[in-house]
Formats: sequence, structure tokens, C-alpha cells
Amino acid sequence: MNPIETIKKYLRDRMGLMPEQTGYPFVTISREAGAGGHTLAREIIRRLPEVITEEWGRGWEVFDYRLCLLVAQDQDLKVPLEMLLRDEYHRGFQQTIRDMLTGQAEQYCVQKRIFQVIRILAAMGRVVIVGRAGNYLTRGLPQGLHVRLVAPEALRVQQMRELLDVPDEEARRTMLNQDQERADLVRDFFNSDINNPLDYDCVWNTGRVTTAQMADVVVRLMAARTRPHAAR
Repeated sequence: MNPIETIKKYLRDRMGLMPEQTGYPFVTISREAGAGGHTLAREIIRRLPEVITEEWGRGWEVFDYRLCLLVAQDQDLKVPLEMLLRDEYHRGFQQTIRDMLTGQAEQYCVQKRIFQVIRILAAMGRVVIVGRAGNYLTRGLPQGLHVRLVAPEALRVQQMRELLDVPDEEARRTMLNQDQERADLVRDFFNSDINNPLDYDCVWNTGRVTTAQMADVVVRLMAARTRPHAAR
């Protein structure tokens, strides 16, 4: 089953909807490694029913790991799930050699398929898309709210150390590698700078603003954009 059919089946089974533009809002979260993107996504999902009483406030999903699972089901793309979960992006000659040696699908095809999935999910709405250059892929869709998270290096190293259960130096190296891979992807596919604040609606330093505060602002911004007075 190709990714499009997989998404259709998922949406039919879970939401009773087909993948067409609904006008429902969606959120993209771009983040520095260790800045708390998934934590914010989960808090937004938790907060929505408390603030939004209309239909569009229910049935939300977070897509990152799940997005990887959808793409990994594509039999035409022999891509290990572990590679997708690592959020890796390798540039240029090194990746060409890697593809030749491993016999894996070309990285370009994999990225394009992931991008295709993200666009469909965003058009459906009621999703929080973490990473994967979601804000650049969906900037033509007016119902999107785009967030960027940054944090002090020491805090991010601590978060990565606890998440990966590794020493500080390894956590810092992994963090910097992830930051570079994400920046490279945005530059190569969208000719943009991932750190440009003008590409986002909100940029937060998670070392100074709590997750609950950020989630509250995101939900109320969506309510104001979707329908005035939707929030209590």
C-alpha cells in the first residue's frame, strides 16, 4: 500500500474523513534538538479540549513517529524505520555512496514521499506536525500555525542526555549533528535558513517560557484565527 492509500485508510478508520482540504487548523513545530518539540505537541493536544468547544478542537493527532511508520510501510521504499526515526539527512557525495553501498532508496525519493504525506495531513487539519520542515511545506495553507523552539545549549544537552541516557559529550555531539542535519534539509530543499524567525508565527525560548504557557498561546491563536470567540 503506497503512502497516500495508507493515509486514506488511517483517516477512514480513525476519523471517518477523506484527505481533502477541510479548513481545520494545524500546527507545525520546528525545534532545536532538545528544545522540547514533542513535549509541546503533547501539551497542545491535551489543552485543546479544555479551551475549544467546537468540533475542530477534538480528534487531534501528533505526527512525527507516526509519520515515519506511514512512510516505512511503503513497499517501494526500502527504508529502515530506525533511519527515519533518527531524523537523519545526509548531504551530497557521502549520501550517494551510502545509497550505492546499502541498496536503499535514494534519499531524495524518501524525502519527497514524506513531504507528500505532510501536505495531505496538513490539508486535513487537526494535526500537530513535529519537524520534517513542516512549516515550509505548508506555508501556502492559511490555516497553519507555525512554531519554532530554541533553548540554551546547557538545557538542551541536559534534555538530550536524559532522553538518550548517554554522557554529556555524546549528548552534545548528537544534538549538534541533529541541528545541522535539519538546517541542511531546509537549505537544500527550500533554499531557506531554518533559524530565520520570519518563517514562523512564534519563536520561543523554552528555557524561559513553560510548555503550558506556550500551548495556551498556540490554542488561543488557533481559536482566534479559526473563528472569533471560539475560546472561552
